[in-house]
Amino acid sequence: MGRIGRAVAKRAKAFGMKIHYHSRSRLSYDLEEGATYHDNIESLFKISDILSINCPATKETKNIINKKTLEFFSKEAVIINSARGDMIDDDAMVEALKNKKIFALGLDVYNGEPNIHPGYLELPNVFVLPHLGSATKKTRTHMADLAINNIEEFFKSGNCINQVN
Repeated sequence: MGRIGRAVAKRAKAFGMKIHYHSRSRLSYDLEEGATYHDNIESLFKISDILSINCPATKETKNIINKKTLEFFSKEAVIINSARGDMIDDDAMVEALKNKKIFALGLDVYNGEPNIHPGYLELPNVFVLPHLGSATKKTRTHMADLAINNIEEFFKSGNCINQVN
């Protein structure tokens, strides 16, 4: 539960939600702000009505949501991924959603962006956003600067710094 996870937890608490988390290491008491720590994901997933994934992409977190771990959740669970697309095994998730083993899924990121697993598009219990997590003022300003730099470079040399094929 890093900076983003703590920000999400703060907002969730405003809606009366109880916060539980798993992290590589337990936070200090003052950073936990009343959240309950789980030393393994199985115990966290078993009690999660809503799971918000907010972790870095590592070899340990790749496909952290998979056929095996989906079995830990209740049928009423809602999973939200705003971290990285490869946190979820898409085939296993589509199967779980179709078979009503998971209630709903919210995605701001997904494997193979901008392409999305076609199974998600067929399901009424999947909410997909176009990676709005990048919609910060700082990121959008950087993107605008990059576009300007590309235009300037094109007129100077005939090449772009970042070329889209």
